Amino acid sequence: MKYILTLITFLLTYNSYTQSVCKLSQEELDIYLCLNDYTSIQSSASLTENLRDIMSEIGLSQSNFTIKTCNSINNAAAIIYEGERELLIDERYLSQINNSSNKSFNIFVLAHEIGHHLNGHTLKISDNITSRQQELEADYFAGFVIKKLSGGIQDISKSLKNLPHPKENIGTHPILQDRILSAENGFKDAEQKEQKILGKFEEIITQKIKNTEKSEVLNLARSFYYKFAKTGNVEFFKSSRRYYEELINKQLYKNVPFIELSYLHKLNNDTKSSIKILNEIVDPNSYTALLLWEDYNHLKQPIPNKIEYILNEIDATTIQGLTYQTILANYYLNKNDVKQTEIIFANSLIAIQESADDNKDEFELVHFYSNYSYFLNSQSKFKQSVDIAQKAIDLAKSSEYLRNEQVRTILKASYANFSVALLGSQNYIVLKNSLSEWRKLGLNEIEINSDILYLTARLEEETGNSKKAITSFQSYLNFNVDPFANFHLGKCYLESNNKKAACIEFETSCENGVELACRYLKVKCDD
Repeated sequence: MKYILTLITFLLTYNSYTQSVCKLSQEELDIYLCLNDYTSIQSSASLTENLRDIMSEIGLSQSNFTIKTCNSINNAAAIIYEGERELLIDERYLSQINNSSNKSFNIFVLAHEIGHHLNGHTLKISDNITSRQQELEADYFAGFVIKKLSGGIQDISKSLKNLPHPKENIGTHPILQDRILSAENGFKDAEQKEQKILGKFEEIITQKIKNTEKSEVLNLARSFYYKFAKTGNVEFFKSSRRYYEELINKQLYKNVPFIELSYLHKLNNDTKSSIKILNEIVDPNSYTALLLWEDYNHLKQPIPNKIEYILNEIDATTIQGLTYQTILANYYLNKNDVKQTEIIFANSLIAIQESADDNKDEFELVHFYSNYSYFLNSQSKFKQSVDIAQKAIDLAKSSEYLRNEQVRTILKASYANFSVALLGSQNYIVLKNSLSEWRKLGLNEIEINSDILYLTARLEEETGNSKKAITSFQSYLNFNVDPFANFHLGKCYLESNNKKAACIEFETSCENGVELACRYLKVKCDD
């Protein structure tokens, strides 16, 4: 049996290149655990010898097959994992179903899985019809190997009869009679045209390696990307970068390696390198322009005219992918186009709710919910924002990427949005708890610490603790220019019967554009 496990969605590529995360069945979960060395044990000497004999006999001893015994999968499987051709064998299960008089059984099963690799079946997902044909091709090769290793044709039927089979050709595996016929054809061909068949398989594997080299490099780049995203280990970053740069140098996959490498640098908190990589794209399109806009905006740098032109020409209805839609919404918000921003966010939310996919990418969702809650706060839709920001926090905290600094940054922003929404909806008890949780994240950034200080001051103001609020506002204003904070500090001074200090704050706030402060100044301080 051949498997193609998709263990992660790489988040920010064009949809045509994005792999979907599979909802793993129990069997696939067992295989995943084996691949990650949770249930695998050292393969028996006999199985290792069988592999060596097969590869030596067909002249492919250097084809990097790795064999693992996984006594929990009740099967045998061929898988490409992190660029390696894996052969996963449940020796205990095979021993239970095998007729002990058939010494060729293990060889047949092992050769069948090798046949999947040599025929390229592990390189792409297939429908049931194609899968049945692939099983027959693998059986043909297994029959060929039985003959090469001096087995008898009767060993084929003995081997296959020990395996479970469907009664009809409707699933992924063919019926027993078809499998026996295909394997026996391989056996007979080995008798009649051995050298031609060997040449065929040598040609197949050479061509497959040539054709799949670029996909394996991309898979390796993404695998190390995933590991870096999970662990933050700089060695994984370096490996991923090296493979992406190889794809770029060979001009493979067009813009995809540029985009994914740019996000690799973002994960490494290197926005300047992210911009540099994206600017190497010869023919930038809407997606590239959106990514560049986000980078330049993050660094508070002007947008190049070429990119600005592309952004202005974007048709919002053509942009696919939740991450890109989120960036586009932020772009319109930055242009003060509130209506278009609201349409994009609302449509994206509907699409999420209507999607039947239970394995939506957590990173994209956290990014979306955090930005959407920020927008809702800007429109004073605080109650709706509370729910959206809570989703962002819950997803980020449960994400396996939480050790990644970029995800932690989004989590902190989500707490900020959540806290603002709670303040706006006057949910002060939950706000106090939120600020407490926020502080526990290990905050070092001055900007974020200032946000907490401001919200703490506002909470103290709203709950009638004017003296503490004054101290908090003063501490906040020591590091920030914020006329709204001056206005609220002025109100706290009024509550504390310090009219002179209040009027000074109202005047500062009014001079910096806070209209309500001007009204207070006129009413409270016009002596």
